[in-house]
Amino acid sequence: MVSTLPQALELLAQKDAQILELTAQKDAQIGQLSRKIESLQRQLTTLQHQMEQMLRRLYGRKSERLNPNQLMFDSIVIQSLEQTGKDQQPETPVEQEVKTKTRKASQHHGRIPIPEHLERVEIILDIPEEQKICPETGKPLKVINIEVSEKLEYRPGKLIVNVYKRPQYAVTDESESSAGILSAPLPDHPVARCKADVGLIAHLIVSKFADHLPLYRQDGIFEREGVTIPRATQASWLMQTYESISVLEKPFRQAVIGEVDILFTDDTTIPLQVKGNGKLKKARLWVYVRGGTDPPLVAYDFSIDRSKRRPIDYLEGYRGYVHADAYSGYDELFRKAGIIEVGCWAHARRKFDEAVSSRPLEATDILARIARLYHEVETTSARMTPEERRRYRQERSAPILEGIFAKIEGLRPQTIPSEPLRKAVDYALNQRQALCRYLEDGRLRPDNNLAENAMRPVALGRKNWLFVGSERGGRAAALFMSLIQSCKNCDVNPWEYFDDMLRRIMSHPVSRLRELLPDQWKPLPKDERGLLLPAKA
Repeated sequence: MVSTLPQALELLAQKDAQILELTAQKDAQIGQLSRKIESLQRQLTTLQHQMEQMLRRLYGRKSERLNPNQLMFDSIVIQSLEQTGKDQQPETPVEQEVKTKTRKASQHHGRIPIPEHLERVEIILDIPEEQKICPETGKPLKVINIEVSEKLEYRPGKLIVNVYKRPQYAVTDESESSAGILSAPLPDHPVARCKADVGLIAHLIVSKFADHLPLYRQDGIFEREGVTIPRATQASWLMQTYESISVLEKPFRQAVIGEVDILFTDDTTIPLQVKGNGKLKKARLWVYVRGGTDPPLVAYDFSIDRSKRRPIDYLEGYRGYVHADAYSGYDELFRKAGIIEVGCWAHARRKFDEAVSSRPLEATDILARIARLYHEVETTSARMTPEERRRYRQERSAPILEGIFAKIEGLRPQTIPSEPLRKAVDYALNQRQALCRYLEDGRLRPDNNLAENAMRPVALGRKNWLFVGSERGGRAAALFMSLIQSCKNCDVNPWEYFDDMLRRIMSHPVSRLRELLPDQWKPLPKDERGLLLPAKA
């Protein structure tokens, strides 16, 4: 027994070692399985989160109660200006030769019946008294005829008919004079020989691009008033009006990018009908909002794709700050000398908001820190001067930002690449310099909300609009929307603006077109009939 005791102890020791080894192997297997289970659970959570996001986009509310600055759309659909059809069908394109070198009024007649029941406003257009004397004989000219023309007009709240009466003068004895027939010209109009007067054209523009009413609905509204204006006719008037005012595109762009050093930009998709096969492709609508202390003019730019060349070309010659999201197409733009990127905390915040359902504690903590940037700093500094705001941000916002990025850096090792929190963390870390840049200048903003909000009116109309029928229609929509939104930002009544500007643009000096943009526009005096009064000598 004694001789076998050491052997027994050795055997037990071997058994213990085997048990410990097996236990270690089992512990390792358990650890691997636990990590795999944890990974699968995170993947499941990620998939559940993605499903929730899809259901939310399809059926849920598009805005967040905690984030009033969130984008409210994923895509935009714009009804073509050049289409006509039945009820809600796309409208047929109406092509017009583009005049690029002269502002000659379009020659489309636009013949429509004018009902007898509408109120008539008689407008006498006469030549000056001194012209009623024949310069050759000194004898007074006599009225030989009165030319009458009617135009359907809109005054706020009602349709009327302007009846233009123009006395025609001549020398009754033709042997005594070579003078022909004299009569006063009709007032300037962006569409020559058009049955709609300027106020009605302005009403169509505002109804479509400010009130988001497609042409078939406007057609129905006119029908209730006993007036027939087919959609094809409305579309033609709008396109021809665009051709007459397209001279504003160049000074508008210059006013947005050439007079300031702060811009906000964003873009979204627009379905574009492909010529020939009728299929739809994705086009783009870009927006550029003028920053700084001046009124925020808004310029929309249409392109057939999302090429990175588009913002580079549009911003050619610009130097200054550009607020934008993290779209990679802007990278080349920001590599240009003199253009400085400013990030968007609204975009960053949105990504952490999307991670709340999968990682509520971590994501909510970051959201609360971001909220402090606004509640504790931006709200308080809103009425400060730019320099006061810059110093206040350096004192208050900088420490909050340091805390946010320290927390984010600590979270990254705790995430997997596919989960929403990792995507939010990576977005913020990659954009760190741009997200902190607003501390440099008190005129800058912590987000790109001015550009996003400029897209909101288009989103409001997306259920009513269909698509862009051509690149030309897209350019027209962009200019009309630019003028409408800029009017709103400058506290200008859009209808009053178009009613005045369209009467003046055909004869306005090219060198002074800047005066006709909403931020500098001043209406000329009109008489009780809505006609521009002659300038005082």
